[in-house]
Amino acid sequence: MSKPKKNDDDKLIHDTEVLLQKYRQVKWALDVAANKEMRELKHETGITEEYLHAAVFAGADISNTRLERRAQSMERSRQMLALVNESVELMRQYHPMGEIYYEIISRYYLSKQQKSQPQVLEEMEQQEIYLCENTFRKYKKAAIKVIGEILWGYEDRESVGILKQFATKNYGED
Repeated sequence: MSKPKKNDDDKLIHDTEVLLQKYRQVKWALDVAANKEMRELKHETGITEEYLHAAVFAGADISNTRLERRAQSMERSRQMLALVNESVELMRQYHPMGEIYYEIISRYYLSKQQKSQPQVLEEMEQQEIYLCENTFRKYKKAAIKVIGEILWGYEDRESVGILKQFATKNYGED
């Protein structure tokens, strides 16, 4: 098996970084959409979230409804977030630099609040993980590559489709 070309690595890193940069935005949009959908449903029908879950679990048919379409869209976003989370966790558990890479990625891309590189470095120092700025950038790029190899290495067409759809959609700009 031949070694991937530099251009392939650059594209992998670029695509994965775009995906990671959208993670927080999608997570927020998904939380807001779910909350909004449940408020609208309760207002329009008086149905609570608990009742809806119980009804669907009991076999209620919601096919061909606005609710079903919204639920499917939200489920695709949840699946994408799950794929990213699983990939990050696999990196953390199995890569020799997994813990440090995880700290960088989770703090820089996956935390609720966006953080700058100096903020992440400061937080890591508080955890007694000391990196200079150049090493941070080098490790961040390496971590992104590892996550990309896990993500884009999936052979499952549905998973790849979810990731590509997510990477090209603008969330929260309604």
